[in-house]
Amino acid sequence: MKRVGVRGLLGSACLVLSCIGVTALTGLTGLTGLTGLTAGPAAAASAARADGSGGARVAFPLPAGLTKSEHASLQHAGAYGAHPVRLLVLGDSIAMTLGMGLSVDARQEYGVTVTDDATVGCDLDPQLQVLTAAAAGPATPGCDNWRGLWPFVIAGQRPQVVALGLGRWEVADHLLDGHWVHVGEPAWNQHLGADLQAAITILHSFGAKVVLLTMPYVDPRNRQANGLPWSENMPARTRAYNALVRQVAATHPGVVSVIDLNRMLSPAGVYTASVSGIDVRSADGIHVSVDGGELLQRQILPAVDRIGMEDGAAKAHT
Repeated sequence: MKRVGVRGLLGSACLVLSCIGVTALTGLTGLTGLTGLTAGPAAAASAARADGSGGARVAFPLPAGLTKSEHASLQHAGAYGAHPVRLLVLGDSIAMTLGMGLSVDARQEYGVTVTDDATVGCDLDPQLQVLTAAAAGPATPGCDNWRGLWPFVIAGQRPQVVALGLGRWEVADHLLDGHWVHVGEPAWNQHLGADLQAAITILHSFGAKVVLLTMPYVDPRNRQANGLPWSENMPARTRAYNALVRQVAATHPGVVSVIDLNRMLSPAGVYTASVSGIDVRSADGIHVSVDGGELLQRQILPAVDRIGMEDGAAKAHT
């Protein structure tokens, strides 16, 4: 795997004061909401075992990436020259570390320019108190002015596709109207759903197609005294958030798609440390490694190409 420089990701990068490491990722199908896109056979979860971080290791066939005809179409459209498909990545530190790997030689290999503007500690409701590791405190301020900032980002960059990856903070308990609530409960689902709807409106304001990334399972070393994960790290919270993402996406047919990052990173349905010999997650049990993000290029970037090319074709006939 080719390497890229890694930004400093300390401070409030990780929930429950976990510090980021950069080492790995996975593959498999992971896109819903796009017609005609398949990503290979289901993972055969062979040789699954526990490693030092508690994550499984699995082996499965990887999809091929771009077809020859898709490559030719991109080449004809100038994607490998002056007119690459423009992808903007926004969201939290999981999205940010994914973007690092996706960026590696993306233009040369896939005709995509990847702008990674995701941020450390991106909570869509930074004014609310959150509960992490059973301790209440302020939310992280990584996206404290997203409603005001993102319109300028979109207007300045004019991406064709925007990938939004959130969830790491949204799955924690939040103090809403005097009550502690979490994803999966009606009050928080309604509130968070409204936030996501507002974000989609902003990201689509100049015509960009929006891709919502599901949140991957996490397995940080920080656990309760009885060895169980803290509530915000439970797989059930991840599943509840991802179900909400799909519900929101379904209200915007033709505009919003879902890329199932969780399935790509956890093909066996559990937190997975490495896939097909590649460490796909960082040592903190939360983030995506550079190698992992680069491995996922062959699944994510062809999907981005298809969205971008469809958008370009539609505009060419209007």
